[in-house]
Amino acid sequence: MEQFLSYANGRYLKVSLFLSVFLSIIYVMHEPGQPKNGGTWFGYTLGTISAVLIIWLMYFGRRKRDYFSTLGTVKGWLSAHVYLGSSLLILATLHTGFQFGLNVHTLAYALMCIAIFSGFYGAWTYVYLPIKKRENLKTISAEEYYLSIEDVDRQIIKLAKDLPESLSLMINSAIERTEIGGNLLEQLSAEDKSCLIYKDELYANVDQSGCIHLLVEELSKVTEQQRAVQLKQIIDLFGRRKKSLKILRYHIKTNVLLKLWLNIHVPVSFALLAALMAHILSVFIYW
Repeated sequence: MEQFLSYANGRYLKVSLFLSVFLSIIYVMHEPGQPKNGGTWFGYTLGTISAVLIIWLMYFGRRKRDYFSTLGTVKGWLSAHVYLGSSLLILATLHTGFQFGLNVHTLAYALMCIAIFSGFYGAWTYVYLPIKKRENLKTISAEEYYLSIEDVDRQIIKLAKDLPESLSLMINSAIERTEIGGNLLEQLSAEDKSCLIYKDELYANVDQSGCIHLLVEELSKVTEQQRAVQLKQIIDLFGRRKKSLKILRYHIKTNVLLKLWLNIHVPVSFALLAALMAHILSVFIYW
């Protein structure tokens, strides 16, 4: 399937490159008789183009939700959004004439840069992370992994019933205290923060590997054949459980990464729009 970055043989990449190079050449050749800034005729031209582009780029959020629109495809709009948005780094910088200060004009420029670079990250996530998600899940859905873990848990609990109380408590607590997800940082770390109770003591942050290790220690002390077989089966089941949990935690992490950038990109874009309006009004009022 055609990627949005290569849409129509890179049509919008070519448009943005032409626009950036063409206006950069004019900027170099332009001699306004004063330091280059946004107040010259060419500065106003660059500012107008940049402002129109920003407003048009903001409309993309509305366009991608308009399923009945005939104004091109969403993939085409996304391609244009990425490439023409990138060209703003050059156009808006030339508009400033490289003059910055503690004012609303520089604020608008800074917000624009944050919006663009967060957009770069968003483009990367949409290209790279879906591939990593498929590789991680393979041909099984996340829901099937959850069901698989539930089935393994039932088998483990059933096998643990005939074991000594201390071992049974540890095994059951390892299942009950398993944590998946958690707060934002825990989801992004994808680390196992589970804990278990072993010999009447709480072991915090003991992951499935730690549980398996403790069970192996207990297995080395077992002399009864039947109990040894049960422990081996439980260890094998915990090994399967560990693999499934690792896959699910990474799946959750990639989902968070796919959404996280929007929590920066969208609010900053609206802040940029407000700063842009203030920038334009201040120019017309005070200049």
